[in-house]
Amino acid sequence: MHVTFLRTRAARAGLILVALGAVAAAPLAVPDARPAGAVTIAGARTLSDKVAVTWEDSTASRRTTDVHLLAWNDFHGNLEPAGLNIYGRFAGGAAYLAKAVHDKQAQYGRRHASVVAGDNIGASPLADGLFFGEPATVVSNFLKVDFASVGNHEFDKGKDELLRIQNGGCRAEGCTGAPYAVPGKDDPVRTYPGADFQYLAANVVDSATGKTLLPADGVKNFRATSGRSIRIGFIGEVLRATPTIVTPAGVAGLTFVDEAEAANKAAARLARQGVHVPVLVIHQGGLQNPAPATPNGCAGNLAGSDIEKIVQRLDPAIKIIVSAHTHAEYRCTITVNGVTRLVTSAASFGRILSDIKLIIDDKTGRLVAADATNSIVENALNTPGPGVIRQDDPSKADPTVAAIVKQYVDASAPLANRVIGKVQGDLTRVPTALGETTLGDVIGDAQLAATADPATGGAQLALMNPGGVRADLLASSISSGGEEVGEATYGEAFTVQPFGNSLVTKTMTGDMLRRVLEQQFVGCGGQTTQRVLQPSATLTYQSNPAAVACADKIGEIKVNGTVVTPATSLRVTMNSFLAAGGDGFTVFNEGTDALGGAQDIDALAAYLTAAGAGGLPVPATDRIVPIPSGG
Repeated sequence: MHVTFLRTRAARAGLILVALGAVAAAPLAVPDARPAGAVTIAGARTLSDKVAVTWEDSTASRRTTDVHLLAWNDFHGNLEPAGLNIYGRFAGGAAYLAKAVHDKQAQYGRRHASVVAGDNIGASPLADGLFFGEPATVVSNFLKVDFASVGNHEFDKGKDELLRIQNGGCRAEGCTGAPYAVPGKDDPVRTYPGADFQYLAANVVDSATGKTLLPADGVKNFRATSGRSIRIGFIGEVLRATPTIVTPAGVAGLTFVDEAEAANKAAARLARQGVHVPVLVIHQGGLQNPAPATPNGCAGNLAGSDIEKIVQRLDPAIKIIVSAHTHAEYRCTITVNGVTRLVTSAASFGRILSDIKLIIDDKTGRLVAADATNSIVENALNTPGPGVIRQDDPSKADPTVAAIVKQYVDASAPLANRVIGKVQGDLTRVPTALGETTLGDVIGDAQLAATADPATGGAQLALMNPGGVRADLLASSISSGGEEVGEATYGEAFTVQPFGNSLVTKTMTGDMLRRVLEQQFVGCGGQTTQRVLQPSATLTYQSNPAAVACADKIGEIKVNGTVVTPATSLRVTMNSFLAAGGDGFTVFNEGTDALGGAQDIDALAAYLTAAGAGGLPVPATDRIVPIPSGG
C-alpha cells in the first residue's frame, strides 16, 4: 500500500495540545497494607485471546466512537531485524514495525494515536548508536508517533542531549547523521530536524525551577461519529528509580518523583481541561510471573511488580496503562478496590505491536469500554532455529523506512563489519547459580587488560555491571558483513557494549571491595535490586546470596591468589557508570586516586584482537564460588 507522509510540526499543531506541568517532590503516602483480595490480576493466555473491559452499561441508543492506540516500547534503536525473534518467529526491525503500524493507521483513518513507552533510543546497535539516536528518531517521525514517554535510556547522555533529540540541531561534532529524511518533503535536510512527536515526562522535574523537564501530558483531538470532538490525554512517565540505573551525570539537576502522585496530578489537570480519558504511558512494568508456556499469558502476571504497585495508587480516572521497561509482553487487567484497568506491554525492539481499542461515549467524552490485542511483527519467510539464517520477506517491510535504515546501515558498515577477533564458543549472559556469566568474565578481563599497565591505571582487578552487557557474543552468528563462523565484528562488540562508558581505575581498600560485593544484594548498602558484578580472572571470592546478614553473603576474597584483608590496598577498574555509584554501588565513590582510561568498547575490541588467530576461549565460570558449609 502507498502511505503519504504529511507529518510536519505545523500540520500537527491543530491536533495536539501539550500541557506543561510542575509536580511536587514529596511522594504519595503508601498504605502499610491493602485489604485482602483488593487486587485481582487477569488477562490473556494466547495471542488470540480477547482482553476487554467495560466500565459503563451500553445501550442501543448510545452513540460511541472507536479510537485505536498503537503502542510499542523499548525499541532501543534496533533499526535492523538482524536475528531478532520471539515465540518462534523472526520479528522486529524498523521497516517491519513501520509496515505493521502504517497498515493499522490506514485501517483506522484519523481515529488513532501512536505512542512509545520509553527507551526508543539508547543502548542501541551501531547503526543507530554511532549517530547518537538520531536515526531511530527520524524513523519514529515516519511512523507518525504522537507521544513518547521518556525512558531511563533517554537520559544516557544527559538532559541537554535529550532536549536536542526532541528539538533538533547538531552536536558539537556536527550533524554526522546527515542527510536527514523528513516526512512530507522530497529532499532531505542537512541539520538534524528533531522529533515530530512530543516526549512527555510528568515525574521528571528540573530541580532548579520545580517544573517538569518536558511536558507532563498532551492531548490529541478526534472527530466522533456524531461530529463532536473527542479528546484523549496522554501522561508520560519514567520509573522513579532512574537515577539508580543511569550515570549520575545523565540525571544531574533532575528530580524523579513518585509515579502515581505525578500521574494523578496530571489526570486532575486534564480533567479540568475537559479531558476525561487519560492514558498513562509509563516506562515501568512487570514480568510474567510465573512465565507462561503460551504467548502473552497473564495468569498471575504482574503480581508484586513495580507497575502493579503504581496502579494500586492511581486515580480511578486512569484506566488505560501502556507500560514498558522489562522487555516483557502482556495484556492484563488489574482490579484494585473495584476499579479495573487495562495494562499492556509490547516486549522490545519492535517485535510486538499493541493495538488498544478505546470505545468512547460521543456525548460525554468518557471511556465506555476498551480491549487490546498484541501482534507479532514478523519479518521473514522462515523461522529461527540452530544455524538458521533469516530469509527476508520484503512484503512485510515499509519501503520508505527500509531506505532510511539502509542509509545508516551502509554508513556504519565499514566499521560494523570490521572483524576484530575470534571466539572459540558462545559467550553469553546466562548466569550461574551465583550470577557469573562467560561474557561478563570476558569483559572483566578485557577491562583489566586495558588498565593493568602502570601508565593506564596499574589495575589488579576489574568489575563490570551486568546491566551494561546488552547482548550475547555468539560464535555461530553471521552478520550482514559475511564474516566466518567464530569471527567477531566491531558491530557485534558494540551491540554488547553500546554505552560508550570510559574506564576508571581507583584505589580501594579490602574493606571497600568487600562492601561493594555485599552491595550486589538487596538491602545491603541501600541496594534495591540484586546485581552480580562480573569479575576479572584475578578476583575470586566466596558467595552465599541466601545468607540473612549482608556480612555473611561474602566469604573469602582473593586477588591473584592472595587473601584480601580489610587493609589491603588495591587498584580496581570499573566503567565510568559504576565509578560514579551507578546501579546502587555507592561504595565505588569511596575510591581514591582515580585515573580515566579508554572507552569500554575499545577495551573489548582490543582484547578480542589480542587473542590472535586461535580465538578467545570460553572462560570457566569459577570466579564466584559457594561459601563452604560451616565456613
